[in-house]
Amino acid sequence: MGCTDTPGYDHPPCPACPQQSGPSRNPERACYTDVALPLYENLTIVEQPVNLSSLAQKYAEKATQFIQHASASGRPFLLYVGLAHMHVPLSVTQLSACPPGRRPYAAGLREMDSLVGQIKDKVDCTAKENTFLWFTGDNGPWAQKCELAGSTGPYTGLWQTRQGGSPAKQTTWEGGHRVPALAYWPGRVPINVTSTALLSVLDIFPTVVALAQASLPPDRHFDGLDASDVLFGRLQTGHRVLFHPNSGAAGEYGALQTVRLERYKAFYVTGGAKACDGSVGPEQHHELPLIFNLEDNSAEDVPLERGGTEYQTVLPQVRRVLADVLQDISEDNISSADYTQDPSVAPCCNPYRIACRCQTV
Repeated sequence: MGCTDTPGYDHPPCPACPQQSGPSRNPERACYTDVALPLYENLTIVEQPVNLSSLAQKYAEKATQFIQHASASGRPFLLYVGLAHMHVPLSVTQLSACPPGRRPYAAGLREMDSLVGQIKDKVDCTAKENTFLWFTGDNGPWAQKCELAGSTGPYTGLWQTRQGGSPAKQTTWEGGHRVPALAYWPGRVPINVTSTALLSVLDIFPTVVALAQASLPPDRHFDGLDASDVLFGRLQTGHRVLFHPNSGAAGEYGALQTVRLERYKAFYVTGGAKACDGSVGPEQHHELPLIFNLEDNSAEDVPLERGGTEYQTVLPQVRRVLADVLQDISEDNISSADYTQDPSVAPCCNPYRIACRCQTV
C-alpha cells in the first residue's frame, strides 16, 4: 500500500512517507514510499497522504450528509461504505479504554462500531421505515499480522494448521472467507434471527437490484442471487453451490480451487499462506480433493475418508458442478487488464512533490 505520514500499526511496520528525496521503495513488498496513499472524493484526490487517524470521522460525516440530502430530496438512494477497518495499518487512535495486549485492534474495532453506529442513527432519524442496511466483511483475519488481525473464531482450519501456515485470509478455508453479516430493516427483516443459509457478497448486487424493482442485464451471467427471501425470513436456503478462487495462497491466482456443495467443501489446492509464526504451509495439489462435511466439522479438521461411501457419493457431484462452472466461464465474456507496470495510472495529485503530496480538505 502507499505510505502515510503516521503509518499506524502493522507487521512489519511500514515507514512514513519521505519528506525529501531518498530511496523510493521499502524492501518489504507491501510498503511503498514513492506514492502516498490517496483519499478520493469522486474522481478527485482531496488528501495525499491520507490521515488515517481522521479517516473514520470523514467517512461518517460524508455518509450522514449523503443520507440527509437523499432523504430530504425524497429520492431513493444507494450508499456503499467500504470501510478501511479492520485492515492494517490500524490507525493510532485513543487506546486508553481498551484492554492491554489487544489495544490497537480493540481500539480500531471500537472506532468502526462508532462509525457504523453514526450511519445507522442517521438512517433511524431520517428514513428508518424505508431503508435497508446490510453490513458484512470481505475476508477473515490476515494471520501473518498476528494480534493486529482479529480471530477466526471456531473456523480454525485444523487440517492446514497441522501442515503449517495459515488457514485464514488469502486461503479458501472457512477462516479465510467466512464472515458475519447483519441485515437491518425495521418491519421487514425479522429481529433476533440467525440464518444458516449459504450466501455470498456476490448476492448483494442482485438483491439490491431486485429491491429497487429493476432487472439485471440479460446479456451476461451473474454468480449472485436475489437473497431477499432469506433476509426477510421467508426462506432458509441460499446457494446450493459456491466456488472459491485462489486469493494469494498456493496455486494459480484467481483459479477456482475449492468447491462448496451444500454442506460439503472440496479442496483441490492447499497451503501457501503465512501464519503469525512466519511458517508457510507446503503447496499441495489434491487430484482427489480433500472433502469436509462442514455441518459436522466446521473446524475443517478431518476430511472424509476417500474410500468411504460418503466421499464416493459426493465426489462425482463436486466434479460435475466444477466442470459446469468452468464451461460457463469459458463461454462468457472475459476481459483482463494489468495496470501494475503503467506509471501513468499511479494515483498522484502532485508529481512534482515527494510522494505526491496535496491536501484540499
